[in-house]
Amino acid sequence: MMGFDRNHLFCLDNLKVAFMARGLLATAFAWVAATHAFAQTASTGSGQSYPTRPIELVSPTGAGGGSDIVARTVAEIAAKEKLLPQQIFVQNRAGGGGAVGQTYVAGKRGDPYVFIQAASGLVTVPLRTGLDVGADKFTPLGAIGRDLNSIAVSADSPWRTVKDLIDAARARPKTISVGTTSPGGSAHTLMHKLQKMTGAQFNVVSFKSGAESVTAVMGGHIQATAENLGEVMGQVETKKLRLLGVPSLSRVPGLPNVPTLKEQGYDIQAGGLRGFAAPARIPPEAAKTLEDMLAKVHKSAQWRDYMVRNMYEDVYMNGEDMRKWLAAQQTELATFLGEMGLVLKK
Repeated sequence: MMGFDRNHLFCLDNLKVAFMARGLLATAFAWVAATHAFAQTASTGSGQSYPTRPIELVSPTGAGGGSDIVARTVAEIAAKEKLLPQQIFVQNRAGGGGAVGQTYVAGKRGDPYVFIQAASGLVTVPLRTGLDVGADKFTPLGAIGRDLNSIAVSADSPWRTVKDLIDAARARPKTISVGTTSPGGSAHTLMHKLQKMTGAQFNVVSFKSGAESVTAVMGGHIQATAENLGEVMGQVETKKLRLLGVPSLSRVPGLPNVPTLKEQGYDIQAGGLRGFAAPARIPPEAAKTLEDMLAKVHKSAQWRDYMVRNMYEDVYMNGEDMRKWLAAQQTELATFLGEMGLVLKK
């Protein structure tokens, strides 16, 4: 057996170190390459990367609801106008008044391949449920319109103004029933504000959908509804319902003869802001890409037509505008939901 002197052993040790170094270096290069590839996937700086696969847009309501229709319209416009190199697909994650959808998206922290159609729910859901799915768990992307509420009565009702309705509620407290949908939603909040401002006491009834609320008015089961314009317009156009007022900043272009609540002495604005948010901590470049896409959707002819047909108030917010709006809503809605007894006590 051949022997090895110290010099031979020294050389062998050096070879071992060299091979180990090469292995570590190769591993290091592989790690850097993988990190660079991940960064490119998340980044839009080159204009070639994000998005590299389809993006999920969550509707926190069931199919056919207002949120669902808006989400699908946005996805359709984005595809038609080629606003992104990848498709947006809509996924319904309904339940808990928005809680299911928000919980899902909030749990995708850092993932730019999912966002949700939501606005005030980012404030009201955690207040109502105690779930940790508030605005701080999201990246606001912007808003592209407001689905206005309304106050409507049966066409054969004796009331022709909001004041007529309020006077009746003052004369007979808790006997005039007004339909709304989700507790703490825009219609419910509208009626709470109106009662607080005037001292009138209505019997506010919650239904599962705006359609049920409208049907209840026509059937004589309740006397009025505070649902979105889009829910009542079909019956208004067929002369089955009468609009008393709209809680908008100015008269709706398609309804020049219907006064705002403010014109009638009640300075209240109410409606469902059609906003969008991604999970917290997504790459800034990805957030900017989605924000820019929504801005282009808002300017598109198809969305402008959608707003006119559905009597939307033309409102646009970028991501920063929406962040500030949510901060203001946090204070206001916490107060109103607390007064309505809808804040879950911890």
